[in-house]
Amino acid sequence: PVPFSVLQDAPIFFKSSMVEQADEFGTHNKLLKTSIQKPLKSVIPKKFPYFYVEWGNIATSSSTGYAQIIESSSFSHDFGLDTLAGMMGEDPIRFSRKKKFPGDMEHELIASFNAKWMSYDWTVELEE
Repeated sequence: PVPFSVLQDAPIFFKSSMVEQADEFGTHNKLLKTSIQKPLKSVIPKKFPYFYVEWGNIATSSSTGYAQIIESSSFSHDFGLDTLAGMMGEDPIRFSRKKKFPGDMEHELIASFNAKWMSYDWTVELEE
């Protein structure tokens, strides 16, 4: 979990990181703001790959998140994790959760997580 004192700076950290990495996102490098009035599915066209971060409705920001369309295959899959590590003053390498498991065990862990996550999965609404 991200401490609330750090979460308040999330809009600044992510905006800065996303603007700095704009070239890696592709040619469409405009930062898209989301809010209660302008949710994610009204900002991103259907079937477009994107990076999205949401911090909710905190007092230090008028938006609830940022999104950016990704058109480049060179976009770092650890971008969000690296930004979070930087926010919390952690070394991104030590903060990384990558761990190798035997194939069967990994499938079991994924199935278990998916079952627990289903009731929280807001992305199902995007597919409807």
